[in-house]
Amino acid sequence: MPRGSLAGVLEMERSVTAVLGQDVVLPCRYRAQEGEKVVQVTWLKQGADGQNVEVAVLNLEYGEHVQEPYAGRVLRRAPGPLEDGAIVLKNAVQADEGAYECRLITFPSGNFQDSMTLSVLVPPLPSLNPGPRLEEGQGRTLAASCTAEGNPMPTVTWETQVHGTNSTRQSLHPRSASVTSEFFLVPGRSMNGKTLTCVVSHPGLPHEKRITHVLNVAYLSDASVRGHEEEEDWQAGKEGVSLKCLGEGNPPPTYNWTRLNGPMPEGVKVKGATLLFQKPLTPDDTGVYICQVANRFAAKEVRASISIKESELQKVNVVSASVVVVGVIAAVLLCLLVLVVVFMTLYHRRKTRRISEKYEEELTLTRENSIRRLYSSHSASTRNQTEETLHLRGDSRQGSLRGDSLRGTSICSVMVRRGPGGGPLTQLALQGGSRCSCPVLIPLELGVAAPGEVAAGAPCRVL
Repeated sequence: MPRGSLAGVLEMERSVTAVLGQDVVLPCRYRAQEGEKVVQVTWLKQGADGQNVEVAVLNLEYGEHVQEPYAGRVLRRAPGPLEDGAIVLKNAVQADEGAYECRLITFPSGNFQDSMTLSVLVPPLPSLNPGPRLEEGQGRTLAASCTAEGNPMPTVTWETQVHGTNSTRQSLHPRSASVTSEFFLVPGRSMNGKTLTCVVSHPGLPHEKRITHVLNVAYLSDASVRGHEEEEDWQAGKEGVSLKCLGEGNPPPTYNWTRLNGPMPEGVKVKGATLLFQKPLTPDDTGVYICQVANRFAAKEVRASISIKESELQKVNVVSASVVVVGVIAAVLLCLLVLVVVFMTLYHRRKTRRISEKYEEELTLTRENSIRRLYSSHSASTRNQTEETLHLRGDSRQGSLRGDSLRGTSICSVMVRRGPGGGPLTQLALQGGSRCSCPVLIPLELGVAAPGEVAAGAPCRVL
């Protein structure tokens, strides 16, 4: 290309990089000397067969013309003189990669041309795929894999707090390359909830791209019971006692309380992992309590043997209660005895008083009847009246003798007879041959003195 000593300079970059889907500027600038001007700018692209294909023509007089298939995607960057012949390639695709040539026609210096290379970067869209389910006790297991594809080949690394190893494999494609990195570890409960981050670097990315995966390790710890280690303090009557089952796992475990060889005692309630004794302890609460901890990964159980001891206070209370009960019973019995004695005493006093009153009453009636009959009867009936009176007195005496302490029931009969000289003869006879005391009253008007009472124990006969 001929250049005069007074010709200008064509400025172009050797290479330009575009990002897939973004716009890119293809620069071409001529520094003209005084009196020079650019008449036309032509852009060409080298094809796969080595032949140049026209992209666009920028003419000072006729304007712009863009060839297919760049129509609508190529336009002039800035209006004005053609000394700035740069074009804009919109929405770059991988097919836009290649060598581009800028040709200038100047007046009066002639033609100038230069070339550049366009690279289209394909930024990766990384993806992270978790491995199989992690369980405590497994051997070396795939935790996750991270894949990124782009142009040029991306870089994949791992960031994590857990110990593990990774392996990487690469694949080349016509316009891109992919890389896959796998992270392996030995699962443990300490890894559960920890993060595993895939870090992807690429020239087409403004900054590193990160994908974080949270490790999920299934496990179940050994179960234990809190509260039974203090069972020496579990005495009858104690309140507010509970047993709590301790167990950790992923997923969170469930708890189930049972009692060995029998149902739960009355007043015992299960609330989640806690066994609540809602009433004071009794010997019936003694037994072996079993807590089962389970999740979808495993199941474990723990036993707590509980023995309820009788408290010293309770023993004292039992003895005191026994003493009180015995004392109460003795007091009741004593009261009953006193009441019986008082009742019997009153009963005998009342009975004795009634007997005495009856005797006095009958004796008085007998005396009154005798006196009345004496004054109202005639001599012809004197004997009969006297016998009736004596019989009445005998009956009265008989009723009186029943109230006294006699050896047997006796019948006293009195007969009054007159003697040969007309004098009265009084005879008292006891029927049945018993001994008794018979008061005999003979009216004085008959001329015979009353003999009084016969001595006790003597035959009841008075002549």
